[in-house]
Amino acid sequence: MKSITLKSILSSEPFMLRAEEAVAKALELMARHGISSVIIVDGEKRPVGIFTEHDALRIVAERIDTQTLLNEVMTPEPFCVQESFELHDAYAAMEKKGYRHLVVINTAGEFTGVVSEGDFLRHIGFEQLSRQKLVADAMGNSPLIVKTETLLGDAARLMQMRKCDYAVVLDGGEPAGLITERDIAHRYIEESNAADQRVADVLHRDFKIIQKNLPLQKAAMLMEEHGIHQLIVEDETGMLVGLLSRHDVLHAVHGAYFDFLMRVIDQKNSAIINMGERKRELHKEKAIIERNALKFQKLFEALPDGVLLLDSVTMQAVEFNRAAYQYLEYSAEEFAQLSINNYEAVESLQETRRRIEAIARNGCDTFETVHRTKTGELIDVWVNVISADILNHHYMIAVYRDISEQKTAQRKLLSQQEQLERQSTFLRTLLDNIPDLIFSKDLEGNYLACNKTFERFFGAAESQIVGKSDFDFVDPKLAQFFRENDKAAIDSGRPRNNEEYLVFADNEYEGIFESTKVAMKDNQGNVIGLLGISRDITERKENEKRLETLANYDPLTGLANRSLLQSHLKNAIDKAKRDKTRLALLIFDLDRFKDINDSYGHGAGDELLLMVAERFSLRLREGDLIGRLGGDEFAAVIEDITRPEDAGRLAEEMVAALESGYQLSGGESIHVGASVGIVLFPEHGEDAAVLLQHADAALYKAKSERRGTYRYYTDELTDSARHRIESESRLRRAIINNEFELYYQPQVHIATGRILGAEALIRWNDPDRGMIPPSAFIPIAEETGLIGEIGLWVLRETCRQGKIWLDRGHRLTLAVNVSAHQVHHQNIPKLVEETLLNSGYPANRLELELTESTLMQREEETVAMLHSLRAQGIRLAIDDFGTGYSSLSYLKRFPIDVLKIDKSFVDDIPFEADDMAIVTAIIAMGQALGFQVLAEGTERIEQIDFLREKGCTMYQGYFKSPPLPAKEFEKLLIG
Repeated sequence: MKSITLKSILSSEPFMLRAEEAVAKALELMARHGISSVIIVDGEKRPVGIFTEHDALRIVAERIDTQTLLNEVMTPEPFCVQESFELHDAYAAMEKKGYRHLVVINTAGEFTGVVSEGDFLRHIGFEQLSRQKLVADAMGNSPLIVKTETLLGDAARLMQMRKCDYAVVLDGGEPAGLITERDIAHRYIEESNAADQRVADVLHRDFKIIQKNLPLQKAAMLMEEHGIHQLIVEDETGMLVGLLSRHDVLHAVHGAYFDFLMRVIDQKNSAIINMGERKRELHKEKAIIERNALKFQKLFEALPDGVLLLDSVTMQAVEFNRAAYQYLEYSAEEFAQLSINNYEAVESLQETRRRIEAIARNGCDTFETVHRTKTGELIDVWVNVISADILNHHYMIAVYRDISEQKTAQRKLLSQQEQLERQSTFLRTLLDNIPDLIFSKDLEGNYLACNKTFERFFGAAESQIVGKSDFDFVDPKLAQFFRENDKAAIDSGRPRNNEEYLVFADNEYEGIFESTKVAMKDNQGNVIGLLGISRDITERKENEKRLETLANYDPLTGLANRSLLQSHLKNAIDKAKRDKTRLALLIFDLDRFKDINDSYGHGAGDELLLMVAERFSLRLREGDLIGRLGGDEFAAVIEDITRPEDAGRLAEEMVAALESGYQLSGGESIHVGASVGIVLFPEHGEDAAVLLQHADAALYKAKSERRGTYRYYTDELTDSARHRIESESRLRRAIINNEFELYYQPQVHIATGRILGAEALIRWNDPDRGMIPPSAFIPIAEETGLIGEIGLWVLRETCRQGKIWLDRGHRLTLAVNVSAHQVHHQNIPKLVEETLLNSGYPANRLELELTESTLMQREEETVAMLHSLRAQGIRLAIDDFGTGYSSLSYLKRFPIDVLKIDKSFVDDIPFEADDMAIVTAIIAMGQALGFQVLAEGTERIEQIDFLREKGCTMYQGYFKSPPLPAKEFEKLLIG
């Protein structure tokens, strides 16, 4: 069949106007040439608008001046098609748009002509109209109806409103004729007052009436025979039922044409049967697809899953919807070039081919895989494939569904399930490894679960226990006891504790168990059972007994401890109050017990304490109590004494008994004494705490006056003790509040007068009592042990300040005093090393001062410490030299750098001969041993001259400067 293009049916003379021309010219052109439209073009003959008979109808309806320019009334941007368009395709496009004209252009976009419905009808023909198709199948059922007396302007408005190009004119209910757009437009050109004329003046009276059951083909031939475009349609009763227009016929003809094409295709297929069944099937499928193309295409594209028709050989998509390529981020053109292995991320090419072969054998397959997008992202995909043989060629219809979110959710759920399983396993392992009996029961007392330890108790596995009650495993009496306790815990709504003596089923263990039972509730708060935990407290009970003993008795000596002694003292006081009797409290402190511990070791000290306790016990009366308060302190409560001096007499006897020698197991022979503090009730206090405090004060007095004696309590001792306690409290607060300050006294080179260093001296700036000198608080600090914290602060502050001065160019040696307590209780080399490291102060600029008495205590340990300090580069000095009992043999062992002559020897030189001799000897000895010698307390020039004459190295004292705060001292250095 020959293809007809639009170019072949165009008239040779297209009618065009410019947009700047008047409407009247368009109307005149349409009337003169009998055309239904005029095309409006620009200077390059490109269509910019169209003026049709329908637009002319608007001119009449709205009484628009015919001199109005076309650009104001035309339809802009007309629908244009290329002149190479095939006739039927062009009509299909016009029908789809709902137009009555098609503007035809060439490849340059220039206007070449107009094709109307009449043109299509003339060239398509209606030979193929089915003889079975009737007028009723194609006619319009609701034609516009006007009366003969209707004005043309009103008729035009109605036609414009209804968008129809004709109207049926009735006269007395009977058809009188037809009126068309063209009739109205032509009359408007001829007469300017046409709008006010009646329809009767212009209607076509030579109309034709047909029956609705007339074959459509005959109706079309009637139109062609009489040259008319409309036929009035009546039913069997003669009633007007519709109008058949040329447009209706053309629409029917075009549909018949497609039916004709299908018949032709069928005939052709029969003629070329030798081309194979595959081609016939494809043609048949194509015909079906073409009939349903629009519906199925929309449905196909609307599917959210990717749908593909895959060629099993090339593995490429033959057909696919939008979702198929969009989820892979490709364009349709790109996707059409891809084969499966271009986006399949899991299977190899060989694996994919084997899967295709399996699908061909089995007919279908459903699986999950991973696809790779254009950007490289991997997405999880569910695939459902069926095998399809089309025209003897194997295809596959595949549905791809992106299940990434679903897989992520599944993985998350799986992870949660695995986590829950791990937690469950962990909890089960945890429960089974807990040594307590753990179990749960329902409201009837049947077991729901238990752990491994509980299995041992019943001698059965959990699977054998669950569903059974206590009556199935233990004695009925014990089972009833368990049941009553369970019910009490559930009824109370609170945890319930009780102790139970349990014997395990295998009789291998029995003991006391503490059981805690609590009601078990669901999410709504309803009680659904009982949870219980039974813990073995047998060992705890035994320990409690032991602890009770330990709580009241000293573990070393077996004597009463402080707690029991205080309780006994309280009871004794209560009894003495009732009986109006007197009692005494004696506190003993062994003299120099610490030296014994240090010299012979703690084992020897413990052995000595046992012997002392035995002697104490032998000297007491029945009913009296001796106890060990701690360390080397003992106390005795003596009841019913007649005279105060009886307590002193007993103290003397006990001290005498203690002073006899002790032979230790290691062969050592030791002597030890004791000091005693005595208080009486009711003379010295009304309660146990006061008596103990006052006895401590009396003991302190005895130790400070003379060892090996006793002292009774006095009010003066209380005042002294309170002052000492208050000072200790203030001292502790001073450490916390940083109330200390360092003063620096210069150390001057006698020969040159230069300041070579300074001694750091601590001052206490108390917020209430002002500046407190070291002599007022250092003894308390040493006695209480606070000297350790204070000494460390002095060391750190000195090094910090020294680093500041060193950075400013002052090369000084700074001296810091170290107490005996620090030497014995602190790791001085380590503290110094850490302080120097943190401050950045050089070791060779730090000097540590120790007194002779400090050096002579624990001589071996002290020598080792001094050598450790010297190895770091620290300078060492003996402070207050001459006041102790060191000898030349000792001095030779100590790695000393400086001897500091005590101020007491310097005060009276050069007037006191003995002092002059001592100072001269010290200087000579120091020079002989290679030490530098520094004289303390220099206040007069005569002292300086004498020291210079004897070869003393340095001096320190008020002659140069008193101790100064850091800022004042720095001014002294600069000045």
